[in-house]
Amino acid sequence: MPIPLEGVSPYFEGIGIDRPCHTEFRKGDVPAVQKVTGLVFKDMARVMNMGEDAVRDGRAVLQRVNKDKLCEWLGHFTWLTEYYMEPLMSAACGVAEEAEKLKTEKITDQKTIIALQEKVIAKKDRHLIRVQEAVKTGMQSYATTVETTCSEAVKTGMQSYVSAVETKCSEAYSAKVEETVKGGIQTYASALESKCSEVFSGKKIAEAVKSAVQAKDRSRNVIIFGVEEQSNEIVEEKVAEIFSHLDEKPLVLQSSRMGLVPKAGRKRPIKVVLRGSDHVKQILRKAKNLKDIAACKTVFVCPDRSVEERQEIKRKVEERKRLKTVANSNSNTAAEVT
Repeated sequence: MPIPLEGVSPYFEGIGIDRPCHTEFRKGDVPAVQKVTGLVFKDMARVMNMGEDAVRDGRAVLQRVNKDKLCEWLGHFTWLTEYYMEPLMSAACGVAEEAEKLKTEKITDQKTIIALQEKVIAKKDRHLIRVQEAVKTGMQSYATTVETTCSEAVKTGMQSYVSAVETKCSEAYSAKVEETVKGGIQTYASALESKCSEVFSGKKIAEAVKSAVQAKDRSRNVIIFGVEEQSNEIVEEKVAEIFSHLDEKPLVLQSSRMGLVPKAGRKRPIKVVLRGSDHVKQILRKAKNLKDIAACKTVFVCPDRSVEERQEIKRKVEERKRLKTVANSNSNTAAEVT
């Protein structure tokens, strides 16, 4: 049984605590615990003629204290444990259980969110495919309509023009003018009709649509060069490690090596498909920082360019090399003359 609260020692006088033991721990109990503990340590320091810090650190020599005093101090600390420490530990266990429950619920919610995100992305991709097919079909129909309308308009307009010229010409030259004008106009009409058919042909429009769709798809891609290649590698993990060096965690839809398996020592580039072009722009802005990271000094990231764009960049690089070679040659010649 705990010692009575009041009347046993002056440590407990006036702290205003009157309740049964083993109840819940309250916020107002903190000052009472601090007060009682401080008074007991001060009394121990006084009796043993030592500093209070030495008593708190466990450096006190208890052989100097009689048994009655030791029992008194032990009773005080037992009382503190029963009235305060046990309720506090019980409350702490309840908080820990509630925290674990909330953690489990959070993990479940995160899994649900990820599953919903994957469904939305799959639905968006299917919608994009349907839009592309609709655009192709619509543009083919539009090309056929424009081609027919253009041909009919040219024929009708030229026939009206021929009639007007014939009316304005004099009778003396009507036969000659008619022959000349008809020949020239028919040639012009035929050439114009041919050009309209060529420009608005279904094949040309389909190629334009295909090029636009491919450019849209490439805007979500990046190409990573200089990554070491192993036989049993997991490309996704290597891509995630590179992005982590840039403090980026984009949603990667696909990542794979490009081209055939190379000879020993060569490294195939990695094509990475991201969720959107905004992620691509963010990564390309930070890609220059890879040269300052020891594990990525040979790695660089660039956009997914078309064949024409790559050829143009190659041409400019070769031109710069040629100009540099010419400049070095002229410099060496000038130095020899001097």
